[in-house]
Order: sequence, then structure tokens, then C-alpha cells
Amino acid sequence: MSAARFKWDAHVCLPLSVDTDVSDLLAYRRAGVDFISLNIGMCMNPPAQISAVISHFAAAISTTEGLKLVDSTADLEPGVTGVAFDLEGGRPLQGRAEAVAEFHALGVRMMHLAYNRNNKVAGGCHDAPMALTALGHEVVAEANRIGVLLDLSHTGTQSSFDIIAASSAPVVFSHANASALYNHARNISDAQMRAVAETGGVVCPTGVGKFMGLDRAPTAQDMLPYIDHALATVGEEHVGLGSDMWFAQAGIDETPPPDPVTGQGFDPHYWWPEAFGYDHNGSAIGGGYLAPEQWSVLPDLLDTRFGPRIADKVLGENMRRVAAAVWC
Repeated sequence: MSAARFKWDAHVCLPLSVDTDVSDLLAYRRAGVDFISLNIGMCMNPPAQISAVISHFAAAISTTEGLKLVDSTADLEPGVTGVAFDLEGGRPLQGRAEAVAEFHALGVRMMHLAYNRNNKVAGGCHDAPMALTALGHEVVAEANRIGVLLDLSHTGTQSSFDIIAASSAPVVFSHANASALYNHARNISDAQMRAVAETGGVVCPTGVGKFMGLDRAPTAQDMLPYIDHALATVGEEHVGLGSDMWFAQAGIDETPPPDPVTGQGFDPHYWWPEAFGYDHNGSAIGGGYLAPEQWSVLPDLLDTRFGPRIADKVLGENMRRVAAAVWC
């Protein structure tokens, strides 16, 4: 029964390297997941690195049986896991709103405007409060025009409300948990959740141990309180799931090269500050992630807790609806 349910994971991460083995994603096919949004870069990754990663991921996915790059929800096929790309942050746009269309042409269908830190587009959740800039308004308009889904994960509170107000299309939190259940700066308020729902968008609780107060990888059971809270806050039409799973691969170096403009090297302590509880001595900066195998467990758990009708919406139908409305 579980394998036949439509499932959508709103955010997944592989090492950002041309040496990455994309076959790790087949774990989602084995778990019956129909679509994953795959990260191809963040604010700290220069455009040249992102372009190389996109080229490698696209070529490797196209030759891996069981995976398929998709441009729209119409491209999804039963028995195959569809993949589209997401970009985490506006810094790789290099101050150009028109770069949104360029990334869209390369397969990017969802993007943040900030990743933890402030940039010329929007403010991040681990930085001083900042409004959406004039450039940010241009980026929002271009994303709406082109058909790129705007994702508020990692975005600062003020900028998140500004993006919601500026967008003419639904927006999402692809991987963010309720701060009402665990108080962390990466988590979001009930007011942010409700504002996203008012756009017609979706809030996706995430399986990152750090943002659940856990020092281990969460299980499907651990997700239930966050799903329950989201349903109670925004209703059954506006809740999905985004694991934020990160696959470690031995021997793969995904360290971003120095910034091509400033020459400044990558500083992980800047992007994930210890002041917010990040452990740079751990094997995973997030403390552990919801593994693909947990998608095999989720349907029965959600059926028992909420009933099959709501379970189907949370597992993937809500995100599919929003993607179909936004993507061009």
C-alpha cells in the first residue's frame, strides 16, 4: 500500500561536487518517493561551482535508471523518481534579477533569496533583521514571471514577510520546523506559517535533528508532532514534507572555492555560527537527517494519526498542487 502513495520530498542535498555519485538518490526510488527537489548550490557557492554541479548532476541523473529530470509536474511518471533543482540563496544571482531565468533554464524550479546570512537580495535567519531590497523585489517579480517557486527556508523573518507580500504566486517553506515546538533561529513562527498558507502555499516540516532538539537522525515518528502542529496551524491543504537529507560521500570534497570577487575563502563558522548551536566537530552540521527509508514508514504512521485523506495531502499532493500552479 505505502509504495503506491504519491510522495514528494521538498528538499534533498548531495555533496556539491562533480565527483558526486547521484545513485544515492535511488534510495528514494526504493522508498517509493515520486519527486525530490535537489539542492545545487547555496549562497556560499560561486556560480562557476554551481554551473559545474548542475551539469554533472543533470548528466548523471539522465543516465541513471529510476531517476528522471523533470521540468513540470506533467513530466512525472509512475515508478520513476522525478528530480528538479533548487538554489538556496540569492547571492549566486550576482546582483542580476535576470539570472533567475538563466537558472530556470538549467532546471532550477525553486529558490531561496537568502541562506542564513544577509545578502543584496534579502536577509538570512542568522543575521541582523533586514528587509527585502529593491533588487529583491525585482527577483521576486522575475521568479513569479518565469515560474520559479519561492522558498522561505533559511530566510530572516522580516524578509520572509516581505517576500510573501511581494509575491503574486504561492510561496513555501520547503524545510522548516515550528519554533513553537523547538526554539531555534532556523525555525519559523506560527505567523510565518499562516502567512504562507494565505498565499496558497505549503509549509514542510523538516527532518533535521538540530532543529528538533535531537542529537541524532530523526525517525518518521519524530516528525509527527511537527506535522500535527503544522496541520493545526495552517490546515490540511498547506502542509508537506522536506527532509533536508544530506548524503555524505567518502572522499568527496564540496568545499566552495574562494569568492571570485573578494578572494575570501569559505568560512563554515560564518554560515553556521556556533552561537546558534552548530557543532563543527560533528559528522553532520545538522546533527542527523531523516533518511530516505523513513518515507516507507511515513504513510502508515500518517494514516493512523490523521487518516488517509490528510496523509495523502501531506505526503505529496499539496506540494504537487503548488508546483503545478507555479512552474512554467
